[in-house]
Amino acid sequence: MKIILLPQAQEDLNKIYDPLLTEVCEKILLLKEYPHWGASMSGPFRGYRSFVVSIFRVVYRIVSRERIEVAYVRHCRRDLKH
Repeated sequence: MKIILLPQAQEDLNKIYDPLLTEVCEKILLLKEYPHWGASMSGPFRGYRSFVVSIFRVVYRIVSRERIEVAYVRHCRRDLKH
């Protein structure tokens, strides 16, 4: 399975420093083995899943059996609309 970081997710990761960056990246890589690990989301994020790593929420969607797209990696206090 291939994990694609969408531009916003890449930008979000660029703002995180170690050791949290390493922890977040390790958890994202686990999606290759456990794509349904995150909880299903509703409302405007219907079709997406998310999980929390420390103080960050990773929002992603399963596009196909071969592809997962990570949309956001945001601080849990930050509104996903921004």
